[in-house]
Amino acid sequence: MRKHLLYVKAAVLTALVSASVSMSAYAGEWKRDDIGWWYQNDDGSYQMNNWFTDIDGKSYYFDGRGYMLSNTTAPDGSKVGADGARIEPVRSLPSNKGDLYYGGLRQVLDSIPLYPQESTGFEDLDALLNSIFAQIITADMDTHDKLKACYDYLITHTVYGQQPYFGSSYHYAYGVLSGGVGVCDDYSAAFSVMARKIGVPMYTAGGSTHKSNGDFTPHAWCQLDYNGVTYIFDPQVEDVIANGRGGSIMYIRFGGTTAQLADKYRYEMIMDDFSQPKGGAGKTITGGSSKNSNSYSDWNNLTDEERMQALWDTFDDIEW
Repeated sequence: MRKHLLYVKAAVLTALVSASVSMSAYAGEWKRDDIGWWYQNDDGSYQMNNWFTDIDGKSYYFDGRGYMLSNTTAPDGSKVGADGARIEPVRSLPSNKGDLYYGGLRQVLDSIPLYPQESTGFEDLDALLNSIFAQIITADMDTHDKLKACYDYLITHTVYGQQPYFGSSYHYAYGVLSGGVGVCDDYSAAFSVMARKIGVPMYTAGGSTHKSNGDFTPHAWCQLDYNGVTYIFDPQVEDVIANGRGGSIMYIRFGGTTAQLADKYRYEMIMDDFSQPKGGAGKTITGGSSKNSNSYSDWNNLTDEERMQALWDTFDDIEW
């Protein structure tokens, strides 16, 4: 589940430094201090607030202080990996010619009565959602394509890693949407919040999912219950699948039923807290609360929220 951000590996960056003494547009060298990596040009200046393409053909972004970003999202929305190199945008499929993967899904989604959530109760999250929706949602989209747009946005704007916001599902959603970094429960909380803004009653489920080696690992994903059928949406695993298939979103985890994905998921519990009081309009998310560090010795006496936190505290890192 949750794990710490991947740090830049010394061996990788050592190789990067040795390979990048000069380049076609700039000449200079990589340097490192206690804060991070930066690039000094031959004239003594350094890269800042821009993309820089090194001799290895990879592009790196440097912030306002001149330090290379890593394992996050650059100001223009591009993702950078643990080594700082830009990750090529994921190529999604068009969605105006019927179903993407599961036959009949479009018809199902478009038949759902919508009850849009006008406010999450958190002012800054609402503002962020409004900004994102203004970029990805258009008036001519049906419900299917609105959900697809949210799904695509999460996958193309998020890298896997620990983000600093803890607490409610709204904190998780704000963290991944504002920082571009998150793990399965963050992806899932964000997609559920986005779906609920559209008017679709998506929720976050917890349990385990199938790994490539045949084992199961703790996981969180999204579910939609409609007319007696449960549909699964899993943007975090879809991101993993896309990265392993040349960057194309395959939509294998977009709206498959529990019957269609029966060998992939083991449901245990609902993980979100959308039914909990949101705290009232005007609340802001200035930072999440720290994880509860208490030891849990009596499972039966825990509240649902404490059980959820206990599970997150004890889960191992995911290894795909």
